[in-house]
Amino acid sequence: MLQFIRNFAGSWVVKILFVLLILSFGIWGIGDVFRSTTPTTVAEVGKVEIGQQALDQEFRRQMERLRPMLGGNLTAEQAKRFGLLEQSLQSLIQRTLFDLAAADMGIAVGPEVVRLRIADEPAFRNQQGQFDPNIFRSVLRNNQLTEDGYVAMIQRETARQLVAGAVSAGLTPPQPLVQDLYRYRGEKRVAEVVTLPNASIGDVGVPDDATIKQAYDDHQVRFTAPEYRALTVARLSPDALAKDIKIDDAQLRKAYEERANEFGAPEKRSVQMVVTDDEAKAKQIADAAKAKGLAEAAKDAGVEPVTLDNIAKADLPEIGDAAFALEPGKPSDPIKSALGWHVMAVTGVTPASTKSFEDVRDQLAAELKKEQALDSVFSIANRVEDQLASGASLDEVAQAQGLLVSKVAAIDSTGKAPDGKDAAPDLPGLKTLLPNVFQLKTGAATNLTEGEGSNFTAVRVDSVIPAAVRPLADVREQVIADWQQEQRAERAAKKAEEIAASLKQGAEAAAQDIATQAGATFAMTSPFTRDAQAVQGLPAELVAKLFAAKPNEVVTGNTADAQVVTRLKEIIPADPKAADADLAPVRAAVEQGMEGDLVAEFTNALRDKYPVRIHRQRIDQFFASN
Repeated sequence: MLQFIRNFAGSWVVKILFVLLILSFGIWGIGDVFRSTTPTTVAEVGKVEIGQQALDQEFRRQMERLRPMLGGNLTAEQAKRFGLLEQSLQSLIQRTLFDLAAADMGIAVGPEVVRLRIADEPAFRNQQGQFDPNIFRSVLRNNQLTEDGYVAMIQRETARQLVAGAVSAGLTPPQPLVQDLYRYRGEKRVAEVVTLPNASIGDVGVPDDATIKQAYDDHQVRFTAPEYRALTVARLSPDALAKDIKIDDAQLRKAYEERANEFGAPEKRSVQMVVTDDEAKAKQIADAAKAKGLAEAAKDAGVEPVTLDNIAKADLPEIGDAAFALEPGKPSDPIKSALGWHVMAVTGVTPASTKSFEDVRDQLAAELKKEQALDSVFSIANRVEDQLASGASLDEVAQAQGLLVSKVAAIDSTGKAPDGKDAAPDLPGLKTLLPNVFQLKTGAATNLTEGEGSNFTAVRVDSVIPAAVRPLADVREQVIADWQQEQRAERAAKKAEEIAASLKQGAEAAAQDIATQAGATFAMTSPFTRDAQAVQGLPAELVAKLFAAKPNEVVTGNTADAQVVTRLKEIIPADPKAADADLAPVRAAVEQGMEGDLVAEFTNALRDKYPVRIHRQRIDQFFASN
């Protein structure tokens, strides 16, 4: 066919066919390919459109808010699985609904309100707690905001708050509801607790081969090795670059001269001082000090001297020159300052010192090398990124740019090797990249990523070792140990049932005796509430059971290594009318819940007034997984 086209491409018949083909494309709209643009609206609220860029910015902002809670590791794909993309979309929709409501209500926020809100923002205050325009502009710059943009944002946010405030204004929680909730939350209970450790069962024997095989087959998830990956790690390190940098004596001496003040210590003195508001009294002390010393003269005058140890001249404003002009041991004449009249005596002198060029040569060389290395590392990083983007392999780029290359034979997603040890102890920055690395296919590489200390790292996946069940021979000891642990737990649970039966039949005072006879421990809890986070020996499920129990009722549960039997000893009700009853936190919680419900209902009403349309297909396309 191709040969046919080549032979007849020059004929007039073929030329006519091509002209018709071109005309048909023109008629049917091939020009639309060049003229049309892809719609970027992801949602519409009434007549307001929410664009892809706004959703992307909100999504990234929500990711940055959540990332510190997850140890700094959160990919976009993980954030989507957490529902953060949908949360970001609904947040934008709700803000838009409230903006439209504010506009319809005629709510306008004036410049004076905005000024007051900005002045009240703690992030814009200096150390004295005052609003600082320079800090304000710096914060905006760091967050890529303009002053006009921030003012507009504050106006919109304030208007939304006014709308929400109007919805919930005058809301008062019903007093009976507050009191009932106080009773519910404040009620306390006391329980007797008998704890039987599984280990108290002792020896349970060794299973036979058939039992071992069955235990292995039934719990293979426990004996499955995780997925491992073999990696090539290329690093760009300022410290490594610094080793090859040469600094000549001329550069070192120039740096020494420029930074001479850093290598010298000024003279320091210990100064004894008396301060008084009365010039005549200061003269009297000064005269007496010449004969008997400043300490005695001050004592006779009823004044307590102050000693300032090892201070520099700069540490003594107004009187520093006089203090450093004094001869040691000789008192000064009275000296006036803003604080009053001073009489001083120098009790000790530490001469000024200067480190020689040879003393600081190595320090200067190391610092200059590090500075030059930092200057170089970013330009090299840019070249590396360009070469990787052009399709060059990681090995080629590493060799061309002098990157350090390391091989990791096998590493799991937590950074561990098959033997359970750290797979890459010499690559501390690798662990932060592993969530991304474990999403790559074999042969794929990460981008060059900057880490702590301006160290850059790129990682390639060389091979993937899938997760697999370890052979029985390799985990036989673990299988036996797990079986024995399960046997102890089962036998301990049966013994706990016997303890529970005894508690149900025995007298109240018999609980401790029953525990002792069973080889268990006994304890009486302190009073606890139903939302208690920690109660002596009680797992959370038992706290809930005890609040559903009646006095003297017995309930059981377990922890990872023990069986727990409890008997409800006492119920301590909470009285909302008691003198020490604090209902304010409960009332605030009820009010907040009611406000949330009202705002939610108001939002639903706004959705009816301003119809919301979401373009799910576009969102899926724009935020598709890489």
